[in-house]
Amino acid sequence: MKVIYAIHGYYEMLKKTLDKILDEKIELERRIENILFDAAYADRFLAKPNNRRCPSMYQLLETYYNKEDWGYHVQPKLRMRATPRQMTRYSQAIDILLMIDKSISDDPIFARKLMWLRANKIPWTKLGQMFAYHRVTIKNIYQTILEQIANKIRINIDNYDTIYI
Repeated sequence: MKVIYAIHGYYEMLKKTLDKILDEKIELERRIENILFDAAYADRFLAKPNNRRCPSMYQLLETYYNKEDWGYHVQPKLRMRATPRQMTRYSQAIDILLMIDKSISDDPIFARKLMWLRANKIPWTKLGQMFAYHRVTIKNIYQTILEQIANKIRINIDNYDTIYI
């Protein structure tokens, strides 16, 4: 009877440690996804390349208005900029995407594209059409890549402890 209680106690202890390991793994994957989502959101606020010497048609029309004209009501444009936290997340996302190499995926460029496009919240069906896969297959590939990145970070946790802990 004591053996049964000992086995049951060992089973409960093992179950708690497995639950803790799985919770940590899920939490790390969620943090990686959040970093990528924040970086994709911050990417919208970054300045795009522009040739300022050659005005576009809209800029020509804007410069034509005069304050003395009837109905002059042009308000200054609201310019959104990325916050320092978003820029930090952006650099972390670049580091995460650069961690994808031959050890994680056979085609690292495809894996990086998939991770970045999913961070931009493109639906699975569109991703499947882009890469000529079924949406479930693309989702499974994404999950596999995400797990591999999480494992790589967990192994090298000393280098990434300030970011992910």
